[in-house]
Amino acid sequence: MRVTFRYGGLDGRVWWISLVTLLVMGGVCWWLFATADGAYYLAVWVTMILVALVALALLSVPRSIILGEGVVELRCLVETTYLPLESIEEVAVVEGGLSERFPLVGCYGFWGYYGLWLNVRSLRVERVYATRRSGCVALKAGGRRYVVSCVAPEMLCEMIARGAEEQRGPQVKA
Repeated sequence: MRVTFRYGGLDGRVWWISLVTLLVMGGVCWWLFATADGAYYLAVWVTMILVALVALALLSVPRSIILGEGVVELRCLVETTYLPLESIEEVAVVEGGLSERFPLVGCYGFWGYYGLWLNVRSLRVERVYATRRSGCVALKAGGRRYVVSCVAPEMLCEMIARGAEEQRGPQVKA
């Protein structure tokens, strides 16, 4: 059985950050072309770098979470992260969302929140796949921590915990 969870719509902050970022980048490119006075190589160079950065950011935008037979798939436009259910050690709803996290490498609000982020409370690096700052779920698998946003975080936690328990079999009590 495959269950697909959507990351949820983009929150208002994401739309504004994306719009302001694109307007600033467009303004910089326009200003470079307007002041180039025949030396357009610098303007073209900067424009191409900005277009490449936007393209790389857009390739990593989170799309969906798929809970399949024995695996959790965190899907982005190009990248898919596979987490086997038997390797999931912890799953919990994150209280406060992304408020205690700071981006190290990745995007903050440019069509979502994704990349490597620092949890300032525990000083751990986490991989974030989110389109909104609330409704987040933390997964620990294989020594790595993942934070995803979801429309129904409690249901996702329950289904992952149940699937992981089924994959591991009954636990032996000591």
